[in-house]
Amino acid sequence: MHTRQRIRVSRLTIVAIVALGLSFIGAADTQSGNHGGPPLRVASYNIHHGAGNDTCTPPPVTTPPQTECAMNLERIADVVRGLDVDVVAFQEVDRFWARSGYVDQASRLGELLRMNVCYGGNLDHQADNHADRPHQYGTLILSKRPLLSCWNTLLPRAATNTEQRGLLHAVVRAQNGAPVHIYNTHLHTTIAERTVQVPAVDALIGQTSPSILLGDLNAQPTETTLAPLQARFQDAWVAVGAGDGFTYPAEPDAPPNRRIDYAFLTSDLTVTEAAVAITPDTAMAADHYPLVIRVRVPRPNHHDGGPDHDDDAHDHDDHGDGHHGHGPGR
Repeated sequence: MHTRQRIRVSRLTIVAIVALGLSFIGAADTQSGNHGGPPLRVASYNIHHGAGNDTCTPPPVTTPPQTECAMNLERIADVVRGLDVDVVAFQEVDRFWARSGYVDQASRLGELLRMNVCYGGNLDHQADNHADRPHQYGTLILSKRPLLSCWNTLLPRAATNTEQRGLLHAVVRAQNGAPVHIYNTHLHTTIAERTVQVPAVDALIGQTSPSILLGDLNAQPTETTLAPLQARFQDAWVAVGAGDGFTYPAEPDAPPNRRIDYAFLTSDLTVTEAAVAITPDTAMAADHYPLVIRVRVPRPNHHDGGPDHDDDAHDHDDHGDGHHGHGPGR
């Protein structure tokens, strides 16, 4: 059985973010047709709880631990500014862990980037060896566009002693007024766990559209566990990417050698560009490179909603343990 909770989302005034020059692979998106308004730019980024690849002296071993020496959440925010995206899906996001300085990383990234926040805590712990206070670990969706809703669903596990994973779901209103469903997940490192998680993700998305599934799936494209997703959705990299699309590992001294980060889309969306942002900055910021795509969103039907209004970003009550969504401080 899946555990599903509605999460509080809140509005934040968005300021202009200037691109720092990420070059995309593919033709420029100049067509409109049935896809009204500018395209939606979306990224998936596993940030390794803000710990980068710096050469530094680790702190002494303590319980709870001290802040890791390579922690730099501001650098993650700088990378995302350079991507100039409307929506970004993060994996491995801490809230109040000692290793990351007891920072609420979801709120902090929202503040730094002036974006709306949707967070799903898949691990929800009381004070323990990792922190002297309650703390969470999970996934995060940030959006310049209004958030209409936000909820997290815990995924099934093949064994009771494995790390809990989840599927975070936010509905974002595109500039043409269409609601777009953004899903974010971080699948387990073992095939046994992914074997039960992928069908659950597929079933939870169901026939919902237009939808974009983003995340670190911890599986290369040839792995059979991904077959249900590959059969039903467009793989953005297969559709328009050039080259191998490797996203992992990110490090300054060697190129990546695996494609384990993905963007899957329903057929009513048109993906026009895809890129892996490999730069000196992204090689240092985390252990994955960001995957960035551009999509054209179909105009909404009448029942989907009318023109865009920022007051569409309503608040929702938070229910249940371990899935606390929140807006950044103002």
